[in-house]
Amino acid sequence: YHDENCVNAQKRLQWLLCEFVQVISTSFAAPVTLFLDDLQWADPASIAAVNDLSLAVNPTSEDAHFFFLGCYRKGETDGAVRCDDIILSIDVELDCMSEETLNAMVSETLCLSPRLTRALSNAIYHKTKGNPLFATRLMISLCKDGLLRPSLRRRRWEWDTEEILCQKLPDDVAEFLKHTIVALPDDVRANLSTLSCFGASVSSSFVKTLERALGRTLLDSMDAAVAEGLLDKIDDHYRFSHDRIQEAAYNMMDVLDRCNYHFSYGMALAPLVDEEDGFIFTAVMQLNKAGPEAVEEKRQHAIVADLNLRAGKKAMEMSDFEAAYSYFDNGITFLRKKHWEEHYALSLELFNLAAKCALSNGDFISLKLLSQQVMRQALSFEDKLNVMYCITNSLAYSSKIPEAIEKSLDILSRLGIELRGRESSVEVCVKETKDMLSAYTYDELLNMRRMTDSTMIMAMKFLSALMARMAQIMPKSAPHVAQQIIQLSLSHGMSPASPLGFVHLGSYIAKLGDINGGYNYVKLARSLLDKLGSRENAGEVICLHAQVVSYVEPLQAALKYYDEGYAAAMAAGDIVQASLNKIFGYIAIFYAGVKLQITREKGGDIIKFMQERKVGAHLIPTQCIQNSVLKLIGIDEEPKHASAEEEKILATNNTVKSTHCFRKLYISFMFRLYDETKANAEVFLACIASSTWTNLFVSQSFRTFYIGLVSFWVARSSNDREQWYERGHKSKLALRKWAETSQWTFENKWFLLEAEEAFCNGNFDEAKLYYEKAVTSAKNHKVR
Repeated sequence: YHDENCVNAQKRLQWLLCEFVQVISTSFAAPVTLFLDDLQWADPASIAAVNDLSLAVNPTSEDAHFFFLGCYRKGETDGAVRCDDIILSIDVELDCMSEETLNAMVSETLCLSPRLTRALSNAIYHKTKGNPLFATRLMISLCKDGLLRPSLRRRRWEWDTEEILCQKLPDDVAEFLKHTIVALPDDVRANLSTLSCFGASVSSSFVKTLERALGRTLLDSMDAAVAEGLLDKIDDHYRFSHDRIQEAAYNMMDVLDRCNYHFSYGMALAPLVDEEDGFIFTAVMQLNKAGPEAVEEKRQHAIVADLNLRAGKKAMEMSDFEAAYSYFDNGITFLRKKHWEEHYALSLELFNLAAKCALSNGDFISLKLLSQQVMRQALSFEDKLNVMYCITNSLAYSSKIPEAIEKSLDILSRLGIELRGRESSVEVCVKETKDMLSAYTYDELLNMRRMTDSTMIMAMKFLSALMARMAQIMPKSAPHVAQQIIQLSLSHGMSPASPLGFVHLGSYIAKLGDINGGYNYVKLARSLLDKLGSRENAGEVICLHAQVVSYVEPLQAALKYYDEGYAAAMAAGDIVQASLNKIFGYIAIFYAGVKLQITREKGGDIIKFMQERKVGAHLIPTQCIQNSVLKLIGIDEEPKHASAEEEKILATNNTVKSTHCFRKLYISFMFRLYDETKANAEVFLACIASSTWTNLFVSQSFRTFYIGLVSFWVARSSNDREQWYERGHKSKLALRKWAETSQWTFENKWFLLEAEEAFCNGNFDEAKLYYEKAVTSAKNHKVR
């Protein structure tokens, strides 16, 4: 479980890109083509984005009109990134040109027959080995040197093959390009090297800013390089004609001097970082390329570290936590040996945010190392809270939920919030909380002051995380945490965690039977979320809101909330809540009667999402539902053998175990396997009896419905009829109660259980009447 800055938030951008491409690729007959060059330098996130696009636009679909084309140089890929990791791809190797191909190119370029250009093309091939870039640049060079020239007398191009072969030219294309750049005027050459430090392309406006920062003219040199064909000017941007040209310009600088150049460029841009958002990243990139060794004055260590801190915060705002971690890590490397004594506040913030990003990226080793530093150097307990929060989250993420709960309780106790020993029942706790809130109107709660005490805000974060963990393994204790959140919100002001307390309270109230009362509180939670304007915890608030709303509004109408909750969680980097929104959305579309083939495709996408992020506790329930869908379609595909980790989760997480048991019950019932159904029902009922969620979920209503159907079926043939009949009767009463608030979703199911009960009692006419009512209600409410 995580807060607003969590795992793989950049996936939000990938998801938005996939949605965008999906829309435009299915809206036009012409294919959408994406071309990416130089994939050998792509980072893992870029490769993952390409794979997501390939899968999002289903290549087997008749509506798919998406074509991806990428190029990379073999043998130059980063060791951590392999271009052949791109799925659904076909590799076409483009080697250097053959002599025949090169001759055809020369022939077409010079507008001469291949027979006449053979000698020239052979000479070019001998020098370039058919490298297209080398051959093109060599022909340009031969023209400049007069070795390849137009003849007005003969009205054609002419050349001296022997003289060309005698030319001493570099054997490597990079060296050849370097040789070409050396021949340029000094100012053009120097400014090309400067430009190469900033990437393959820069805007004219940035060049002007750079001129102002460096105090020298650059634009005139850029235009001269354009005339030489080394740069292209496209709209308002200057771009190197080829990455090899940029590489050659960069290599013109001495290796030992490059760091100094990068550092001077970064420091020159530093005073201008507030003029435009992107300048901070440009300046910091130059400084980080230079490294701490390039620092000239002691005071510059803190200046560069602070710039990295600002860049990291900006990256976090953009949900790019991997880049943010890189900035914070670089900032730490620039700090001097006694930085904790000399720059305590700067050091603490860098380490705290680096730890938060390490957690977000699933880098628990770095998180441990960073946390150890803070725990050793922090001057107060309050200064340790941020890393302690990250540590407890990492325990929960590693399926060590009991340890995470104990650690959170210890920390809260030191903050003066004691939750141990609270033993009142859920009903009593909920009543106490409602009584506490009865003194406030809706508007008063919505417009209450903001919480400003930083320590109390951290305590609220610990409470919100604790509540979610307790809900999984200690559900009867969770309402006490919600009560504490609401109590602190009333006494200290509203914090980003406050909506969670209200949405959980609404869920508890609805679970206890007051659907409308619970509905009012979850709506208040959504309003508070919007009022506070915080994306923290938004995924969880929206997800729990959708659960209760489904008992009032049509189930089909509530489906949109899960997409909204998923998007909000991904925007916050909260991978756990993103997964839960996907799971609950999947359950909802399954029970809403969406076509099984569509449901199957949706389930496959969700399983892939969770496998990539290794969310084991959420993956197992999703696989259970997907296996049920496959069975109903007619695909007899049993689940794979559970891994040791999955076995552990099934043994310790009762929520996951109950889902697993219900899946077996559901399938045996749907295929009318009486003995298996009865046995599976007994196992499932025993499972949920040992631990019951205090929150209200949509799945509860459908489990109750199927338990009712199973119970009346078993009661008709079982020796212990009375026990099974009583279970069916209770289920019927529950469906009748829910039908009062949502006829659309539950009325047909209530009628069906009435029919089953009547049939079980031998009242066949009454049963027929209710069967007909159930069918009519299903038709009227568009329930499949």
